[in-house]
Amino acid sequence: MLTYTHNIKVRYAETDAMQRAHHSNFLIWFEAARIDLLDQIGLPYQEIESKGYYIPVLSAQVEYLKPVSFNDQLSIQVMLKEKPKVRFSFQYQISLNNELMAKGSTEHVFINKQNNVTRIPDFFTEKIARCWD
Repeated sequence: MLTYTHNIKVRYAETDAMQRAHHSNFLIWFEAARIDLLDQIGLPYQEIESKGYYIPVLSAQVEYLKPVSFNDQLSIQVMLKEKPKVRFSFQYQISLNNELMAKGSTEHVFINKQNNVTRIPDFFTEKIARCWD
């Protein structure tokens, strides 16, 4: 399994009239954690794109358990529980002071510049394998 924790502080602009983080931000935070994970293991997204690949989101799911508010310091744990195949998923847990506030997942594939689904490139699977627990 591959795991990484990304920390964020809820900004005022991310809150709604109820002074809670707006639900749409959770997917943005998932993406930030996922991109940071790739950076940390030596697979910056810019490098993936420069090699002619993209990793679009096919589906996303969020379960909101408790509200989060302005200035909350959140920990977002992103996990890749299975080695990537054609389709692969990241799981996320958002916590505040070790209390689970939200969880979710995103499903992905690799595509090329012609928008065709392609097998996962070797450079990606090799980096993942080196970091796998």
